[in-house]
Amino acid sequence: MNQINVAHLDLNLLKMLVALAQTGSVSQAGAQLGLSQPAASNALARLRDAIGDPLFIRTGNGMVPTPFAETVLPDITRHLDGIFGTLGHQTRFDPAHSKRIFRLSLSGLGEVVFLPKLVKRVFSEAPDVRLHNVPVPAVDLPEALERGRVELAIGMIDATDPRMRALPLFQDRYVAIAGRAFSGQPQSLEDLRTERLVVTAPAATYATDLGDVLSRTGLTENVALQLGNFGALPHLLEAQPLVAIVPSQYGEQLQASGQARLLPVDIAAQNASIKLIWHQRAESDPACTWLQQIAIDTLRRPE
Repeated sequence: MNQINVAHLDLNLLKMLVALAQTGSVSQAGAQLGLSQPAASNALARLRDAIGDPLFIRTGNGMVPTPFAETVLPDITRHLDGIFGTLGHQTRFDPAHSKRIFRLSLSGLGEVVFLPKLVKRVFSEAPDVRLHNVPVPAVDLPEALERGRVELAIGMIDATDPRMRALPLFQDRYVAIAGRAFSGQPQSLEDLRTERLVVTAPAATYATDLGDVLSRTGLTENVALQLGNFGALPHLLEAQPLVAIVPSQYGEQLQASGQARLLPVDIAAQNASIKLIWHQRAESDPACTWLQQIAIDTLRRPE
C-alpha cells in the first residue's frame, strides 16, 4: 500500500467507502449517496488514489473489501457517525432542554408591553432558556445584530440595512391618557393644546417618530416634561395634572390596570408599524428561528 494522501481525502469519499461496504455494489452505493454510476465510480477511483489501496475487489459476490479496508472500516464508520451526528445536532434546537441565552433589544416600553407576553410563552416551552434585554439605539442596531450582541429587536424601527430582516407585527398609534390628578375632559386637539403634557422618548428601539407626531399636531410647545423611560409615568399621572402621549398598547394597559384613562382625542391619523427585526445571519440558526416564531405568534396582530 502506498502512503495515504490525506490532502485528497474528504468526508464524501469516506462516506462512499462505508456505503460500498454496506451494499457491495458501486451503483447501489452511489444511489444511497445520491450519486450517478459514473460519479460513484469516480469517487471510488479518487478514494483508491488518495489511500493507495484497491479497497474493494470485484468478485462473483460483488465488491469485497481488501484486508486494509476491513481493518479501517469499523473506526471510519464510527467516526463518521459521530461527525454527522454532531453536525446534525447543530441544525436542531430542542427548547425543552436548551440553556441558551437570548439577547433582545427592547426599549423600556417594550419591557413593559412585549416582554411579559414573550416570557410566558418562552419559559413554558424552554424552562432553562434565559432572556437578556440589551437595549440598542436604532442607529447601532445593524452592527449589534450582525455581531450577535442581540438576536432580535422589536419596535418602531426602520430596517434600511440590506442585511437586516423586518416583519411587521402590528400597527400602533399614539393616544392621550391622564391619571386621577387630571380632572379635565379634552375632546379635541384644540382642547389638548391648552394642557401640560408629559412624553417619554426612549433612546432605543421605540417611539422614534414621537417628535414628528408632536410637531404635526401642534403640541410640541405643550410638553412640560420629557422622560427617558416609562417607569415613573404612572406615578406622575397619579400625582400631577398632566396628560401623557403614549403608544396605544401602553395606554390600554394602564387603563386596564386602573392607572390611567384614555382620553377621546385623535392624536394622529397615521399609524406606526411595530416590527420584528433580525439579521440575515440568524436565519441559519434554528434557535433564533424558534425565538422569531415565538415573537410572531405572541405579538403579531391581524391588520
